[in-house]
Amino acid sequence: MFARKQPENGSVSVFLIMILAFIFAFVALFIDYARIAAMKVQSERLAHAAVRSVMSSYDPELLERYGLFAYGEQSGDQIMASVLNSSMEKGLRSDSFNVLPLELDSSGLEMDRMLGEYDIFNREIGEEMKYKAPIDFTLEILSKFKPLSSSMKEASDTVDVLRKLQKLYDKREAALDQMLDKQKKAAQSASGIPGILMSSYSASIANESLGSSRVTTVAGTASQYDDYVSKAKEDANRAEDEKPQYSDEIDDYLSNSADVLSRLGGKQSSTAERHNKLLQEAREAWQDAYDQNERMKQVIATSENRNESAGYDEVAGGSIPGISPEATGDDSVTIRGLRGQTEKLLLSENLLDDLRSEIDHQLDEFRTVDRSISGAVSALSEASGLNGSSSSMKDAAISARGSIDAYLHSYAETGSANKLDQEAARLEQHRASDKERKEKEKQSKAKLKDAANILERINELHQKAKGYMEEYKTLQTYYDESLAFNKQLADGDYHGADMDNDPYDAGKSAMNGMDGLYGSMAGMMSGIKDELLQNEYAALYFKHFDISSLKDAAKNPQGVLSDAVVDQLSVNNQELEYIVYGFHNPVGNVSAAYAEIFASRLAIRTMEGFVKNSGLGHPLLVLAAALLYGIEMAIADMITLCETGSVELSSYIKVKITYRDYLRLFLLIHSNNQKKMSRMLALIRFNTGINPAERATYASGEVKVGMRLWFLPGVIKMIGYAGGNPDEVEGNRYYAVKQADYSY
Repeated sequence: MFARKQPENGSVSVFLIMILAFIFAFVALFIDYARIAAMKVQSERLAHAAVRSVMSSYDPELLERYGLFAYGEQSGDQIMASVLNSSMEKGLRSDSFNVLPLELDSSGLEMDRMLGEYDIFNREIGEEMKYKAPIDFTLEILSKFKPLSSSMKEASDTVDVLRKLQKLYDKREAALDQMLDKQKKAAQSASGIPGILMSSYSASIANESLGSSRVTTVAGTASQYDDYVSKAKEDANRAEDEKPQYSDEIDDYLSNSADVLSRLGGKQSSTAERHNKLLQEAREAWQDAYDQNERMKQVIATSENRNESAGYDEVAGGSIPGISPEATGDDSVTIRGLRGQTEKLLLSENLLDDLRSEIDHQLDEFRTVDRSISGAVSALSEASGLNGSSSSMKDAAISARGSIDAYLHSYAETGSANKLDQEAARLEQHRASDKERKEKEKQSKAKLKDAANILERINELHQKAKGYMEEYKTLQTYYDESLAFNKQLADGDYHGADMDNDPYDAGKSAMNGMDGLYGSMAGMMSGIKDELLQNEYAALYFKHFDISSLKDAAKNPQGVLSDAVVDQLSVNNQELEYIVYGFHNPVGNVSAAYAEIFASRLAIRTMEGFVKNSGLGHPLLVLAAALLYGIEMAIADMITLCETGSVELSSYIKVKITYRDYLRLFLLIHSNNQKKMSRMLALIRFNTGINPAERATYASGEVKVGMRLWFLPGVIKMIGYAGGNPDEVEGNRYYAVKQADYSY
């Protein structure tokens, strides 16, 4: 019976062994899989720790001086290998049992995303300034300029329209003066004719004997004509052997009368030609004046539709926490009222038509004179014969002289009866303030010249500061390399602000700058942009020029600047100005900043000038007075700024604006982010010797870690391949590849 059961027990044993082997293999497989999973987690931790350790070796100078993170000068591969090796060191105990005997097979490190790349540099600036910049700019700049927005808008619009009208007005008035001058010259071209007709006007001409006086006029010819005829006939009737008695007198008479006829005819011809030419030029001048008047109408019609005004409205209507909304004050209303008076500058259609009609009337009057002269020429032509009529000659001479005297009295001679003087008097009614305005313009030009002299003094320092040129050449090299690294062109840099000689152009340029400033602030209020963060970063980390070194020049524009100013012209003393303007020379950036601050002060003070001089009445006189006030006060402001480092924003807004604040504003106006970033990167390289284009901010590390498998490496390898796992099995070792990335 037992013999029959043995086969069954053997089968069960085999079966149990197979089951046990299967369970063991299954458990063994999962043990290795558990070890592999733990190995992967540990490998990834090691990779991240190693890359973090590498990136912890940032450059301390960049962080301390500029708040920037970039990898330092140590070998990243060495740091990474050191961290990995130290993490995988085995314990000192001989009886220890290591479940995860990890071994480093290989490691690799790639450094990328250089600080000198615009995107990377901009991102780090954003991280540094994203909270600080909007708050500082809003509280320190925007909140101060916001209350002025309505007044500055009205001032800018008013300067724009009145400047255009002033230039058209002056052209129109010059054309009208030219018209009257041409008319008067045309009339004066006939002034030589009366003396040829008769020495002085008389209603009658008495007869004279032949030869009693030299014949020089038509009247003289007519007065001796009857005696000439009588004596000529008497000599003609003498016997053949009798000598003529009056041949000399007759010859003189005929010669002189021919000369009178020639002179009168020549003068009539030349006068008619010149007269017609001058009156045609007078018509052209009138047409020019008419066209200028029409252009003035168009300027007035479009004066309230300036696109540049939008920025002022957005700033005025924007909300700033802690600041109450601005209400339109009396200042803006007063300035706006000046534009309502611009119609006074126009000439009426009736006046212009009268001026045009007078040219035609003058021509008609001269034609009448010309006809009467032609009658005198015709009558005088009979003086050489014996069949003429002295009475006809006398009548022609008297008529022509009376006609031309009346014409000259109306158009050439000064007096109350002169029609051109009457027209000039009508025009003078529209020019009542021109003399005073011209005087203020003259004063403004003189003051502008004083302001320009300061810039000349600064520019003259170029020779004294040439010792710094090597610095600027080095800086330019760094700048050009930064542009090339970021694939940007090197042309199109700012060329600086010129000081206009004309007060109207200076005022307009100043207002254009204010338009751009408020437009930029409006854009900033619509959303925080990278540009604002970059600008505030530049103002925070880069040094600006010591404006106090120019206080002597501001007080005495004709003086010579001291050597103390030269000491301030190195790169390190005007970094912020360089970022704004980008001149690679010692004086260009400082000169440009001074000119632009002066223009800003001129704009604000001109706004005040409109209010203070609004009672002068004539719009152009108010403009001239406002500009003179603005120039004088802007010069005084520059002195204050140089002495104290700050100046009141306006006599109506008692807040202080510093020299640095103005540079922060100009960074907004000169919006060229790429070039500004390259200038900052060039300065960083110049000051630290660190090339941002060679300093990485991103690391990507790869680690290959191996571990000996305990069970069934072939099965693990087969299952791994079937699952598409990138790891690999070599012999009895399993290798895991892990990657870790880290960025500042």
